[in-house]
Amino acid sequence: MSSLLVQQRSTAAPTSSIRLASARRLIVKIGSALIGDAETGEIRGPWLETLIEDVVRFFARGQQVILVTSGAVAVGSSHFNHLDRSLRVEEKKTAAAMGQVQIMCAYERSFRRHGFGVGQILLTREDIDDQHRRLNAASTLHQLLKVGAVPIINENDTTATAEICFGDNDRLAARVAQLVNADVVVLLSNVDGLFSENPHDNPAARLVTQVRCITPEIEAMAGHSLARHSSGGMVTKLMAARIATDAGCEMIIARGDKSYPLAAIENGGPSTWFFPPL
Repeated sequence: MSSLLVQQRSTAAPTSSIRLASARRLIVKIGSALIGDAETGEIRGPWLETLIEDVVRFFARGQQVILVTSGAVAVGSSHFNHLDRSLRVEEKKTAAAMGQVQIMCAYERSFRRHGFGVGQILLTREDIDDQHRRLNAASTLHQLLKVGAVPIINENDTTATAEICFGDNDRLAARVAQLVNADVVVLLSNVDGLFSENPHDNPAARLVTQVRCITPEIEAMAGHSLARHSSGGMVTKLMAARIATDAGCEMIIARGDKSYPLAAIENGGPSTWFFPPL
């Protein structure tokens, strides 16, 4: 594999720290497998608090952070008492409606302890594609940041149909980055980043730490999500990387299930960085 695409992890620490610290505006996407317990569907409160402490630290440095959160269906599914099977479409929409309230309450309580308010925005692909709606969404996001509130975005699963939904929050996060001219998108997931092969199948698979061009070779490395409630996977993350980098925005895929996931990236933890074309 080309040395342009794979670099030693030992060089990542100063690069990660400097790049994240210098970003003016960041989009942080939280995957479903991170926010909700896989067995119970309950919100992982202690973990969420460490993430919010990370975000508050970024704000204290003068940076702006927008959160794109998944997990509404996963958390809301607990009300159906059958986490062992897939939900029907109408059940998913109901679970999303109930789970979204729980998630926003958890974010609001935690941010309030640090002196921050939050603002919820639910979007569909139609909202991003339509110029008038897109401008309205961008205006609201900028205003929330202006008044010191943390924007928290999710796809509107209660009203979205197959024709107007993203289907995953990876691409939604990248489109939001386009919308607000962000510098970095961070996709927090349950994997360390992009691997040369599926590490579940081949323990010798290598982590790709830097990608400067999404080539067919890179695309061939993408596998599928193993998480029950996740709608993404590496395929959608590469789609998001293409959207973000084409807009001049860097993107990171990193494991987020440990405490203080953003600090872990800054401290040189495993991740994959995607860079805009030169």
